[in-house]
Amino acid sequence: MPFLERVEADSNGEMTYKLYSGGAILGGKNMVEGLRNGVADIGQIVFGYYPAEFPYANLIADMAIYGNFPPAVSAAMTEFNFMHCGGCLEDYKRNGLVVLGTTSTSAYQLIGNEDLSDVETLKGLKIRTPGALWARWVRHVGGVPIATSASEMYEAFSRGQIDAVMQPIGAMRSHSLWDISNKITEINLGTYRSWGVFSVSRLHWAKLTEAQRKILMKNASIGLIGTARGYMKGDDLVREEADKKNLEFFAPSEGLKASVTDFLKSDRAQVIEMAKDKYKIADPEPLMDTLIDLIEKWHGKYEPIQGDDMAMANMLWDEVLSKVDVMALGQ
Repeated sequence: MPFLERVEADSNGEMTYKLYSGGAILGGKNMVEGLRNGVADIGQIVFGYYPAEFPYANLIADMAIYGNFPPAVSAAMTEFNFMHCGGCLEDYKRNGLVVLGTTSTSAYQLIGNEDLSDVETLKGLKIRTPGALWARWVRHVGGVPIATSASEMYEAFSRGQIDAVMQPIGAMRSHSLWDISNKITEINLGTYRSWGVFSVSRLHWAKLTEAQRKILMKNASIGLIGTARGYMKGDDLVREEADKKNLEFFAPSEGLKASVTDFLKSDRAQVIEMAKDKYKIADPEPLMDTLIDLIEKWHGKYEPIQGDDMAMANMLWDEVLSKVDVMALGQ
């Protein structure tokens, strides 16, 4: 059952919302302003669009190569936000928001028309990247990062303006990339997780009772895991169609895998410098270390139950979201 339907059922019809999709009233780049001003009550925010407004969220984005099981990444980011990152909560409050956790895409792969499993094949290649972190890795291996929106990706690829894209496998189907490309190198280059899929306007939050706020929080735990699982299912659907679409999958060479390990070692210093100079976070290293520890922790917690979405959602609720003081949140 979708999030809004569950909320309505759990509130005995007291909480009803109308869904506007496809940017009908707000889009990615005006969502924060719209929620702050009460144009919408709930929306989803890609924090990468707002580096100045959400410096802590963009620190998270700069560490997106860590972790590759989307529900575990989602749980780790959500715990980090609520229990370990006071700056995150202050950023949300300052921008008129209450963010009910973070979700994650599935892992990014290299999609193109050539076998890209060897690091040498990437030199000089124009690769569409989903963010600054991945652009730095592309430069690290000698490629040329190209910034283009997901909606423009297909056309740029088909016209030869880019040679490859970095996307989850499911994008072959969801963005019709399998019409113009057929080779996937499974490098598992992190996931996108700087993403408030259930972001509530503080104006709306202020009108809700304690019980109503808990209903939103409880259903957010289900929705966060469900969204992450949805990306994994998208990957599975592509695999099921692989023979029909003549798709080829390649494992990364040892050199390509080593390029990621080497990059993470060298990039840490740059992330720290950017956090201090660009995002004005005085002491980012403890936050970074906590984030890495939480990702490892939740991968371990979810490993025995990784096939049971409700069990994972209940664990996230029990261990994180149920412990949040909803009457103090956003105040």
